[in-house]
Amino acid sequence: MDTANELEAILRLKYAYFRTLDLKQFEQLGQLMTEDATASYEDGKTMLDGAAAIVSWLSEALGSPAIVTEHHGHHPEIDFTSDTTATGTWYLQDRVIVPSADLEIGGTAFYSDRYTKTDEGWRIAHTGYMRVFEEHRTHS
Repeated sequence: MDTANELEAILRLKYAYFRTLDLKQFEQLGQLMTEDATASYEDGKTMLDGAAAIVSWLSEALGSPAIVTEHHGHHPEIDFTSDTTATGTWYLQDRVIVPSADLEIGGTAFYSDRYTKTDEGWRIAHTGYMRVFEEHRTHS
C-alpha cells in the first residue's frame, strides 16, 4: 500500500465532505459515503443509518438558502487499520448563521470517522462528532 497516496485520498475525501456540506451539494456529499454509512450528529442525539438518510437529514436541517454554514476540519489524525479501512479524528470549527432567526451558532468539536476503500476509492463509512464548545449569539 502506498500510504502517502492513500492518506492524501482520505484527506481530500473529508475536505470534499466539508465543501459539499457548505455549498449545499447534498447529492454529491452522499456520493462520498458508502451506501450503508452511519452518522452520529449533535453529540449522538441524531443517529442515522445509510447515506440516503444522512443526505436527507442534512438537506432538511441545512438546505435552506437562508442558512449559511462554515465548516473547517483541522489536524487530521488518520490511522490505517488495513489496506481498505482507516479511522480518522478531525478537529472541527464551525459556524451556522440564520439571519431570519437573528441567530449565529459557533463552536468546536471532534469528528470521529471510519473510512472504507471501495472500487470507486475511499468513502466515509461513519462520521460523527462530539462537541467541545458551542455558542449561540444574536446580532440585534
